[in-house]
Amino acid sequence: MTDKILSEHTVFIENRRTMKITGVVQVVAYDEFKLILKTDYGKMTVSGRNLVAGQMNTDSRTMELSGDINYLQYQANHGRSEKGLAKLLR
Repeated sequence: MTDKILSEHTVFIENRRTMKITGVVQVVAYDEFKLILKTDYGKMTVSGRNLVAGQMNTDSRTMELSGDINYLQYQANHGRSEKGLAKLLR
């Protein structure tokens, strides 16, 4: 399986207080403790306290975030093979 990257994706965190993210496709969920984004590289979860998400720029696919950033995790994109395997394991 070939991984196809649709756009450049970067994450810049400064002093665990501010974050700038590029390559954002969609905001999935957001509150003051957690932000879940969809990127070309999979779902990205950022958690912390007092998180404030800036407006997402759909043209440049960028977003800024501030607050107490404690955790950053990616959930990888999976192809059709996972869906087939998931069906088998039900």
